[in-house]
Amino acid sequence: MHLSIFKSVAFITLCLTTFALSAAPFTPKDDAVIANSNSTLSASLSVEEINTLVTNSQYVGQTERLQGLLKTRLAQLYKHTPSSQIGYLYARALQKEHLFNEAIDIANNVLIKEPQHSNSHLLLANIFMTQGKFAQAKKHCVALIGHVSTITASTCVLDVQSQHESVLDSYQALVKIINNNQTSLATNHVLSEMSYRLNNYKQALSHLQSVDLVQAPVSLIVLWADIQIALNQPQQVLNTLSVLLPDKGNLEDAILLRLSIAEKKLNKRDKKWQNTMAQRVTLRELRKDSFHASDLAKYYLDVQPNREKALYWAHINWQQAKMSTDEQLLIQAKAMQRDTL
Repeated sequence: MHLSIFKSVAFITLCLTTFALSAAPFTPKDDAVIANSNSTLSASLSVEEINTLVTNSQYVGQTERLQGLLKTRLAQLYKHTPSSQIGYLYARALQKEHLFNEAIDIANNVLIKEPQHSNSHLLLANIFMTQGKFAQAKKHCVALIGHVSTITASTCVLDVQSQHESVLDSYQALVKIINNNQTSLATNHVLSEMSYRLNNYKQALSHLQSVDLVQAPVSLIVLWADIQIALNQPQQVLNTLSVLLPDKGNLEDAILLRLSIAEKKLNKRDKKWQNTMAQRVTLRELRKDSFHASDLAKYYLDVQPNREKALYWAHINWQQAKMSTDEQLLIQAKAMQRDTL
């Protein structure tokens, strides 16, 4: 899954209190039908319970669990009861599968009924930003002004602005707006990401110094790992990420990839994570899985160098996402091709 999707879920969830944003991991009712393979989801699950499952989808081991079933259930609910809450949750489920046009249509329908629906504005801002439609993204950020905190609206605007204008100017403006006030995890995430793109890795890490990675969204964990790798601290990545989830087979591709990169940098004889990631890559390629194109491109750049495959998957990713990190991935793949010809 593209990291901007992870980031969107985290940002929307952490910035606002429209829905149950601090929900604990959901435990089904005793009579809820969830098959051994999680192949069915009880139609009796309430909207609140579905909201909790969607909210929890930002966490390690949860990002793709029940995704298809939730989308199907939300489609049914939206057909019969197209409320703002159901519409917003359905649009988020569609966004996660890169069904951007469908998600935009549903979110816009929500805004027709409820023009000040902040979550839908944030969702649309992220989708348009991912598509490289920065003017449209900024429009939805600006629509938040007066309905959410100044810092939340400013974070949205400056995050978008940093993708196509000066990252440094956006970072400095956001720091000035914060003015040493306490900020949300989402704003710290954006500040850290901006610092990372400015190659100021120590500053990037400082924005995450109080974060409990066990409770953090996947996008933030991946950013933290990228910073540690940039600081040449791969052992820290292995020590921390390897204990995040007891079921290692359920780790997200992006996290497995960082574990593989860290393991390779340490030149360990045991290639546990590289072998696990290789198996995952084989599966993704057999399925022609464009959903994980950015991870596949980075794998062939940093773990198992292959200029043809890196460029192929970087192009696939670019077709779907046009943020600065996606552009950089394509540039790196092209440079790799030139350097190795």
